[in-house]
Amino acid sequence: MKKKLLTIAVTAAMVFSLVACGSNGGSNETKAVETSASETAAESAVSEGDGEKTLKAGATTGFFGAESLDPANNWDGWIMSIYGISENLFRLDDNLAPQPWLVDSYENTDDTTWVFTLKDGITFSNGNAVTAEAVKKCFERTYSNNTRAASTLKIDSMEADGQILTIHTPEANPTILNDLCDPMFGVYDAESEIDPELGASCTGPYVATAFTAMTEVKMDKNSNYWGGEPAIDHIELKIMDDVDALNMALQNGEIDMIAQLPAASASLFSDTDTYTIGAATSTRSQFLQFNLESEALKDVNIRKAISMCIDREGYADVVFAGYAKPSYGIYPDTLSYGGTDGINLSVDKYDTEAAKALVEAAGYTPEKPLELKLVTYSYNTGLLQMTDMLQPELEAIGIKLSIETYDVLDDVLQAGNFDIAALSYALAPTGNAQYLINMLFVSDGTDNYGHY
Repeated sequence: MKKKLLTIAVTAAMVFSLVACGSNGGSNETKAVETSASETAAESAVSEGDGEKTLKAGATTGFFGAESLDPANNWDGWIMSIYGISENLFRLDDNLAPQPWLVDSYENTDDTTWVFTLKDGITFSNGNAVTAEAVKKCFERTYSNNTRAASTLKIDSMEADGQILTIHTPEANPTILNDLCDPMFGVYDAESEIDPELGASCTGPYVATAFTAMTEVKMDKNSNYWGGEPAIDHIELKIMDDVDALNMALQNGEIDMIAQLPAASASLFSDTDTYTIGAATSTRSQFLQFNLESEALKDVNIRKAISMCIDREGYADVVFAGYAKPSYGIYPDTLSYGGTDGINLSVDKYDTEAAKALVEAAGYTPEKPLELKLVTYSYNTGLLQMTDMLQPELEAIGIKLSIETYDVLDDVLQAGNFDIAALSYALAPTGNAQYLINMLFVSDGTDNYGHY
């Protein structure tokens, strides 16, 4: 009997890093490994019945978990892009360079004016034509519904004429093409009512047929897809935050693929006759965000002490089984603007003795510890392992760390009900170096939960 080929997409969720949100604090980042299976591998994993192909895949909330199928809602546009439902005017190539996708051509006519000519013949999944006016209304709705839109791409005004969309920016923006790759700016039919369950009509190769928030989505191929007939007829995606259950589901044939398998699980699927593992480097990283409204964390030496207790090298080797790389800079050295050359780092190694001295100088000891609360995602296995490893390290130097986990962190972070947040972000998902800075370090940044 011919063995069925299954596919795993492995993410070595990046080594622990620290973004010290303070004027004198050191900041540390990591290189990440994030993966996706190739189309060929995905096709080989599908089951066939009645001559049609069905792909069943599983992942944790962080990769498959959407609150809705509305691209303008929170981060759902990103998940819909992963699903294959939504597409953008531009998309990144393997070198993180933006390339036209729904756009046929474009021109930068002056410092603040960009003219985009859309491809002819593209329709939304409901059959309505994708015109410049439709894209304009889509962007207008997204700006009204998503607070991140204005900080990601500032638009002064837009004009639509047939297939020509003109965007005026308030100032010169040389990264506008990168910004338009952000899945938050996925193109959808804003003129039609958005279905409360099945969401917006988009241009991607797949269309939702059933959706349960944070649980599962079922899709069929889009019969109106402009890019050719999709290779797989039906797709079923399941959210499973219990990693052991996720692994077992693949092993017993309940699913055909795991997306973003924790690196620690990769050894379970080393049989190359049965499984195919794909891996690629990304800019995703795990990091700490300090809440500068927390009195103790206003002290730069407390922040430095915590940073010194982060064993980046050990986490890379143990938690991520070598799939991640430690780094002490904001951006990984895989990016042209990354690495730490020329940067005067305040923390450049794992040093618990030096950390203990700083904490003692601030008046804390293991007998009279500083108590701090750390919050993180309940489903991110790598972060949970790392924070569990960090907890006794800090206790030994006089910091008692309590850890609370949440399926959705947004409300907790917004309320400021934490001292430290352990987070996972793609640092430059659109190739734009300013992306992370705008969100985390600009005073009114949408994700500046640390009040930098």
